[in-house]
Amino acid sequence: MERKRVLVVDDGMLWRTFISDIAKKGGHEVLTAKDGLDGYNKAMEFVPDVAFIDVEMPVIKGYTLCRLLRNEEAFKEAGLIIMTSLGETLNKFWALKAGATDFLKKGEPQDRIISFVKEILSRSYRSRPELLEKSVRPKFEELNHLLENIIFKETVIKEVYSLFSYISDEEHVFWKLSDFINLLIMPKNLAIMVLNPQEGVLFISSREKDLNVSKVREFLFSKFSRPTFPAGWKYLGDTLESGDYMPDFKYYPFKDGDQEVGILAVEGDIPREGDDILREITMHLGKLFKLMISYSVALKQAKYDELTGLLNYRTVIEKLSEYFAFAKRNNQNLSIAMVDIDNFKKVNDTYGHPVGNEVLKELGKIMRNSFREVDILGRYGGEEFVIGMVNAELGKARQAVERLRENVEKNDWSKIQKDLKITVSIGVASSKNGRAKRSVLEIIEAADKALYVAKRTGKNKVVASEE
Repeated sequence: MERKRVLVVDDGMLWRTFISDIAKKGGHEVLTAKDGLDGYNKAMEFVPDVAFIDVEMPVIKGYTLCRLLRNEEAFKEAGLIIMTSLGETLNKFWALKAGATDFLKKGEPQDRIISFVKEILSRSYRSRPELLEKSVRPKFEELNHLLENIIFKETVIKEVYSLFSYISDEEHVFWKLSDFINLLIMPKNLAIMVLNPQEGVLFISSREKDLNVSKVREFLFSKFSRPTFPAGWKYLGDTLESGDYMPDFKYYPFKDGDQEVGILAVEGDIPREGDDILREITMHLGKLFKLMISYSVALKQAKYDELTGLLNYRTVIEKLSEYFAFAKRNNQNLSIAMVDIDNFKKVNDTYGHPVGNEVLKELGKIMRNSFREVDILGRYGGEEFVIGMVNAELGKARQAVERLRENVEKNDWSKIQKDLKITVSIGVASSKNGRAKRSVLEIIEAADKALYVAKRTGKNKVVASEE
């Protein structure tokens, strides 16, 4: 068995002697220490392969000593064994957090403890003395600073990882992170950019009212070594209007593994400790925002039609039902239009389904550009679409869908296929027109009947339900 350097740290002479004797009989080199500070100083000189460390000791407690040693590269592969008395509660979670590799219970029978110590010493634990720079070892007066640094890192990690519980609310995560950074270093301007193929997000918290948002976006985007080019952009924070001021940013990229996820940038008089704080924070942001991206993509796939980007059938019915209930409570109208692409089967038969899919995508874009953000746009199925217009009586709803019909007819469809022309037929109905509708499906049914009339009487037209 390989001869090891063994350190026994305990304020009780009986236990120091007992563990030392077991190790010495096994041919190991042994050193003892009477308290946590003595143990720390001797560990720095002796550099043990295995250290048996009591929990309750004067000056520095066992968990703290364990954490101090594990913080050194020289002790990353060493065996750090926490010893606890019979009456003490052993919290394995915190011991493991402190870097302990195993636990010795002093209340066990003597023969079992002897077997346990021998087994520990037979393991392949080892220290790396060459990695310990003796000239820069912290002395007792520096231990406070070292401990504060360790506690600081754990606090940062805890704060960042607490944001994982808010991944369903993207904007809240950005604001919470901004609040945390502002509390620590108070930057003049703060910006966070996160990229994914579907969407780039730029969050800005600024004391400048005339910040140039476009230049901030260009600057941060240029700092990615292999940027993802998002399909669109979302702007969050308290500075959305673009002015002339461009901050002198210091930036901190963050990754998930080797994958670039985003960049944090700050402007202001940032002290050295502030720089350390930001580097520590960004070490953990990659996982957070990668998870948020995955959540957002999964949510979008669950709610949106993959081809057109509009709400899928289930979600659009849910949304319409919510708005219908709201409209009834507030004595408002909900108008619904059913939209059908004219002669769509002929498009597929003539040009093939890939062209048909491009037509569906293009119609989705035209619909998004033709209606308010508050309106509800969805794919009902096949070449049929549904539009919910909030607080719009039948006349206004008819005007809105007439604009859509015109936009579709005027669109340059030849960019998809030469000589291609697309029109739509639309039926529209309102919750309060004619007989009051009792449910969303009743409004849809009335709009669908109007759509049937539009298709039967020439297509490329809008028909309003008079029911």
